[in-house]
Amino acid sequence: MAGARMIPADDGDATPLDETRLEPVRFVALTDAVLRLGILMLGAGASSARVRTTMERVGRAWGIETMNARVGMLDIVLTVSRGQLVRTRVAEVARPVVNAERIAALQRLSHEVEAEAGGSVDDFAARLDAIAARPARYGMLLRILAAGAACAAFALLNNGGWAAAVAVGVGAAAGQAVRMLLGRARLNEFLTVFVAAATALLIYLGAAQFFEVLGQPFAHDAALTSAVLFLVPGFPLVTGAMDLARLDLNAGIARVVYACLILLTAGSAVWAVAALFATSPGAVATPLLDEPVLAVMRLAAGFVGVLGFALLFATPWRIAIASAAVGAIANTARLTAVDAGLMPAVAAMAAGVLVGLGAFVCYRRLDAPRVALTVPAVVIMVPGAAAYRAIVATIDGDTLAAVQNSVQALFVVAALAIGLTVARVVSEKEWGDRSR
Repeated sequence: MAGARMIPADDGDATPLDETRLEPVRFVALTDAVLRLGILMLGAGASSARVRTTMERVGRAWGIETMNARVGMLDIVLTVSRGQLVRTRVAEVARPVVNAERIAALQRLSHEVEAEAGGSVDDFAARLDAIAARPARYGMLLRILAAGAACAAFALLNNGGWAAAVAVGVGAAAGQAVRMLLGRARLNEFLTVFVAAATALLIYLGAAQFFEVLGQPFAHDAALTSAVLFLVPGFPLVTGAMDLARLDLNAGIARVVYACLILLTAGSAVWAVAALFATSPGAVATPLLDEPVLAVMRLAAGFVGVLGFALLFATPWRIAIASAAVGAIANTARLTAVDAGLMPAVAAMAAGVLVGLGAFVCYRRLDAPRVALTVPAVVIMVPGAAAYRAIVATIDGDTLAAVQNSVQALFVVAALAIGLTVARVVSEKEWGDRSR
């Protein structure tokens, strides 16, 4: 810059003084802070719509006039403007880890900034640092037990007996332990899922053999797929469906494709182990109990299953318990309706509405994001067993069974998303506005 007086920079180079004075330092800091807020939320598993809404809330509090954010599954492209100042930033998430507690903390922080009408950017950055530095809410042992308990509950809901539930719980706990250890080693995620699924199935079959030696009757059809249901990618599957419902195709399609790839990987492990040991996950078992004992068992198993998934998602206890109560009631009603002859997809949609309305009643009282309540509650209704059976049937060349199970899984997941969407539209009129 000709004619500009020069000052020494930290590295010894000369920097034009006029350019230094023109640099919008505070605007740059605001942009970076808003972007980091979004990246932390995205990395914790929040939906794209929720990430965008939270960023815009903080931006408005700090006087940012225009904010355009393209939020994908792993990246954010943010453009903000104020007066003549315009800035675009891009950031990526290396490896998302679902953390409902972090989502809740960041959303709460955004509301506090809105109430304070902005505040200090440095203080906001420090609070983000504190949230990011929080250790995992639950230790490895509790998360292993949560996975085992959740899958054991699935075995009961899939009409397995107590012995099947115990065998599934032991296998799923072992699989979750392997999954966490390999995750810490930062191995390829699909390899991690395959090894974890194979481990869970092998341990399950070993436990099943032990019960069979003791003379306990066993039904692999009811329990084989239950042992790997801890690998069902509930957060990306549900949030992806919700993103698609809001026509956020960029993030929605990416999340759904990712979820399908995880299911395909785990399903391949199911097929490999089932073929190796000549077992079959292809049939659906009939209920072993009669009403009203069956309904009571489903309520208890549903509560434990949802609670286990909520703890895997690092959900605080009081939120996890509320989600478990809502999910258990909705799932029991869904299964009872299916037994009475209602189409599974219709029953799933009604259950999704019930979960969404229940979350609306609870989330303000608990000061919790609705996603932390709804996702664990509907994950237990995601037809993971049907998806795995479809994959196994496809590999085996059983086209009819593959199509039947695929269509069932697809329509139930779509129905759950529709139900949650209807509940949001009914309870939050502004939810239909994509800008929120």
